[in-house]
Amino acid sequence: MTSKITKKNYSMRSAFGKTLTRLASAHPNIYVVDIDLKDSLKLTDFAKRFKSRFIETGVSEQNAAAVAAGLALSGKTVFLTSYAAFSPSLNWGVIRQSICYNQAKVIIVGSHAGLMTDEQGATHQSLEDIALMRALPDIDVFSPADARQVKKILPTLIRGPRPAYLRLVRASAPNFTDPKSSFTIGKAQVLKRGTDLTIVGHGPILKNALLVQKDLKNISLEIINSPSIQPLDEKTILTSVKKTRHLITLEDHQVEGGLGEAIAPLLLKNPLNAKMKLLAVQDEFGQSAHDYEKLWDHYGLGIESLKTAIKELLK
Repeated sequence: MTSKITKKNYSMRSAFGKTLTRLASAHPNIYVVDIDLKDSLKLTDFAKRFKSRFIETGVSEQNAAAVAAGLALSGKTVFLTSYAAFSPSLNWGVIRQSICYNQAKVIIVGSHAGLMTDEQGATHQSLEDIALMRALPDIDVFSPADARQVKKILPTLIRGPRPAYLRLVRASAPNFTDPKSSFTIGKAQVLKRGTDLTIVGHGPILKNALLVQKDLKNISLEIINSPSIQPLDEKTILTSVKKTRHLITLEDHQVEGGLGEAIAPLLLKNPLNAKMKLLAVQDEFGQSAHDYEKLWDHYGLGIESLKTAIKELLK
């Protein structure tokens, strides 16, 4: 059964704020360390209801990461919240030294990731965050596809044993994951079964693969959502590629250090005689635009670019 794309758009940030506030009612151990962005991360209600568990550090990313680590090492489950362009980009060294090295249970939430920053433009885009976090040992990295999946990820992260990075986007976007599906660390979801070519991606941009299939009636696509980037669901991906022998990775991130480069070694270790193409931003900074779909088109990530890549790979 193919996943359905909703006509209405939903906000990942709203899903995050509402779900975390609800979970905090049942889990008194949950704390938030914020970097002067509670309105943007939709945490105003959390801050009002749980004043003693909401720590506002102001614009001091390195200090915030250190405070979060200290709270976690005292037994708290801590959410460190900011824009991805600031955290983990500006405080990576403290995350490495104080959080990951010490296995402090901090969930680092980076919002406004990718090209979907709307009027806030290129200065607030983060196209390197997954690469930064994948490079660190002892941390899990997640990029949910839609707001529906954000709600399912949060309870799992609270129960998880390790630090984690959670990637969110600013703009609202459609839901397209199965409402009945669960979330498990290290597991991908097959959104559509197919036989000719595998597409693996993460984040809202993966909806483009579902839209492309509607236009390519004579090509059978297998579409896989990989919200768990580290650890990666190697089995599901390899099983699909063994069948199709063609793979495209699709992501709103730099090609360096992204999901595509996490999957590529699998094909080298497992001689499948498969063809692969990585669709991502190719070693460029982002640009400002009111319509992020136009940015996707500009960087070769839009629907027409995906169609072209599929046809070229299948030649």
